[in-house]
Amino acid sequence: MSVAGKLFLILLFVALAPLVVFSVTALRAHEQALVADRSELHHKTAESAARATAASLDAVHRTVAGLARTIPWSQLSPEERDGALVLVYEQLDDIAVVELVDASGAKVAGIAHDAKGQHPPAPEAFALAIPTGEPIAGAPAPVVPIAVPVVGPGGASWTLAVGLSLRGICADLAAASPPGIATRLVGAGDTPLCGGGAATGDELRASVTLDHGWTAIAEQPRAAALASLTQIRRQSMFWVGLGVLAAIAAGLALTQIIRRPLRALSIGAEAIARGELEHRVGIGGRDEFAALARTFNRMSGELDRKTTEIRAWNEDLQRRVDARTAELKDAQDQLLQSRKLAAMAALGAGVAHEINNPLAGVLGMTQLVLARADTLDERTARSLKTIEREALRVRDIVERMSDLAQESVRDAVRVDVAQVVEAAAAAHADRIAAGKVELERAFTAQPHVLANAAQLQHAVSQLVDNSLKAMPGGGKLRLAVRTIEDELVAIDVCDSGRGIAPDLLDKIFEPFFTTKDDWRGAGLGLTLAHRIVEAHQGRIRAHSTVGAGTTMTITLPIARRGAHLA
Repeated sequence: MSVAGKLFLILLFVALAPLVVFSVTALRAHEQALVADRSELHHKTAESAARATAASLDAVHRTVAGLARTIPWSQLSPEERDGALVLVYEQLDDIAVVELVDASGAKVAGIAHDAKGQHPPAPEAFALAIPTGEPIAGAPAPVVPIAVPVVGPGGASWTLAVGLSLRGICADLAAASPPGIATRLVGAGDTPLCGGGAATGDELRASVTLDHGWTAIAEQPRAAALASLTQIRRQSMFWVGLGVLAAIAAGLALTQIIRRPLRALSIGAEAIARGELEHRVGIGGRDEFAALARTFNRMSGELDRKTTEIRAWNEDLQRRVDARTAELKDAQDQLLQSRKLAAMAALGAGVAHEINNPLAGVLGMTQLVLARADTLDERTARSLKTIEREALRVRDIVERMSDLAQESVRDAVRVDVAQVVEAAAAAHADRIAAGKVELERAFTAQPHVLANAAQLQHAVSQLVDNSLKAMPGGGKLRLAVRTIEDELVAIDVCDSGRGIAPDLLDKIFEPFFTTKDDWRGAGLGLTLAHRIVEAHQGRIRAHSTVGAGTTMTITLPIARRGAHLA
């Protein structure tokens, strides 16, 4: 285990051990004190309920006995006895029934209906329950019999039986009970008199027995009685958990304080070993780690500065070499292309010179014979016209080959490039309309160049012609004129045709080369356009994507005021 891990465990133990011991000890002490306090409260509640119940029963007994002794029962007629019973019945609201019973237990008189509208009728067995002093079986509510001896006619021993409802006593007990504590009364055999049912076994409770043989019980569910203990337990667990988190956080912080600078220095040394001299160790402060990091950074900074200087010099040298190499290659390609075209032009001029004389003879003889067409049959005349047409076509090709040999521009003047492009587009207006081609013009500038307007228009017209041929089913043709850094003017001829394969782009300016499936021209259009542009000190380039179209760009130097073509 690392040093940081050991420090983390020690800090965790030192922080948690006292907290856990204190929490457990305090929780146990509080639990004991709370149980004792709640037990005492329950006992006092049960004792108070017992005293209140006994006092209520004694008060009722005294009231009934005092009234009964003032009534001369032996001298009363049956109607007067009923009236006397009504008088006793109305003394207290909780009196449910009043009866006179003889020595044999037989009912002499009584109130068997609810005269006050507050109690249900007394049960048939009320008189028989008097000697027991227990609630009457079958009664809708707890009714307790109270017996008062009286003297009947002839000195007979009668008993005034009063049925006392425990409704009022039970209500008083419930109102006097502390919040959360249930108070109930049970008779002999745990017969319920007041309150809820029997205990479930999970309560804190206390009981006190009355002189009547009843028991007053005060009870409370353990969970409710010890709710504060549960809350304290949760708080203790919370603080223990918080202490664990705090200890972990402090331990992690302490380990990071030691581990981070060591790891940073180790990573820095590995980076320098890999050649990453720009790496720096970011350790702040005034301790030994910070001092070591500053020394390390100074060392790597010096190494990085020296290495950067050498690398920058090498990159600058490489850029210069690449730029010069690219320029040299471009110039070499242009020179090679120019030489190739010049050679082809010279060859074409020689061939044209040699062909012109016999071609002129053939064409002249054909035209002389055609002049006497009235002496020829139809088949011979048609053949001679074909010979004339093809001879004229050969003469046109020979003239174009002769034009390739021209290396200079004749009659150069200041020419508006936009007007030249517009004229080339106008020359093909019928074909553009017939071929369903959408023409777009983008003349963002109107610069001037020193050029032969007819030759320059011919070159642009040849590019437009090739674009239209590449879109036999219609498409979009874009003609643009723009400037490049106020030094050059660019003419873009863009089409949405089938495009040219990359391996053929370097050959399209060669004489008699074509990418068309059906070659009916001379194959000299782009070659002648290239020679015209080159003669104007310009360049022509092609960019194409198969299936997307081709863009031909002519760049020419902008003519300044007072400039002339050498």
